[in-house]
Amino acid sequence: MQNRHASTLYSGIKPICGLVLSAALFSSFSVQAYNKGMPAPGAKKQAELSQENSQASYYLKYKPDMEAQAKSLVTKLGGTITDTMPERRVLIVSLDKSDVDNLTANRKQYSDIIDYVEINPQRQLLEKKTSLSY
Repeated sequence: MQNRHASTLYSGIKPICGLVLSAALFSSFSVQAYNKGMPAPGAKKQAELSQENSQASYYLKYKPDMEAQAKSLVTKLGGTITDTMPERRVLIVSLDKSDVDNLTANRKQYSDIIDYVEINPQRQLLEKKTSLSY
């Protein structure tokens, strides 16, 4: 009697196990929506690699009355000044990542000129026509 009950129980569990297994398989597939406004999968890694290998744009905030010294420092490091925001005491510069790492590593040496250096976030306009537009 116990064997018969066990086989009935096993035959009832079999379809449930199949459903659970198929649900687990489908949930393991990576599903990503692709939107023109969003980066493609893997684009972040590609951007990081290209950023490490070439010059990138940075905000360089300098201390009050140190604009000339900050500009001199950028040219000494081989960078170029692409824009300025004097009202905020910021230079937008193009530098190699190694030069920026050197600046941050030797922070005390440049502390009388520079407040901080940060990456300039790259922005782009979205297309005018979106799925939400009328």
